[in-house]
Amino acid sequence: MTLREWLEAALAGSELTEEARHYLLGRGATPEVIDAWKITCFDPPEEPCPEESLKRFGSRFEVFEGKVIYPLFSPRGKLLGFDSRTVDQKDLIRFLLPDAHWTVTWVGMPFAMPGIWEGKTIYVVEGIFDVFALQHAVTDGVILGSGPARLSFKQVEFLRRWASDVGIAYDRDDTGKRGTELALKNLRYHGVSCREIPYRGKDPGDIWDNGGVAAIRESFPHL
Repeated sequence: MTLREWLEAALAGSELTEEARHYLLGRGATPEVIDAWKITCFDPPEEPCPEESLKRFGSRFEVFEGKVIYPLFSPRGKLLGFDSRTVDQKDLIRFLLPDAHWTVTWVGMPFAMPGIWEGKTIYVVEGIFDVFALQHAVTDGVILGSGPARLSFKQVEFLRRWASDVGIAYDRDDTGKRGTELALKNLRYHGVSCREIPYRGKDPGDIWDNGGVAAIRESFPHL
């Protein structure tokens, strides 16, 4: 069994707890997104991981036990790894399979691809909860999360190839502002139509947490 096969089986054998589902709904996820993204809570399988070099996570990935798992997929739907986080804690751990080193990784794939193929505007945010939140404001576009507040080389190449218009809505802190400036510079260098999306608040996820649908739509009225 390959590492990918083992991980796919482990995630398929895990279930999302009611506590985690309630938490996700409270953070802006919809039931449809939860199901489509295959979000779950990790339950270590009986069979140990076949890759001995990953024993730092435990022989059965016990480090992730009980954590909410957000699978990461390629644009074609191939599992690339996952983001993991304990309910209501800021302890994000990202695990990537070897394929992720040469395949572009976005939060929100492959579910954004139909809209991208149609030429819709791509709105880029940072993390999972920003994607969840902005989905309630965007009426004609798709949302992707870059992970950190910067675009990787592969992400820039992806947008150069596929994007007709890009809006950057990173966090409003210093890191987000620097990431926005660099992202726009790199995209414009490659001839991609792009702009910063102004809004009031710390970040889309925080706006959602403080006011739900009404607040996120008020902060992003023209998407």
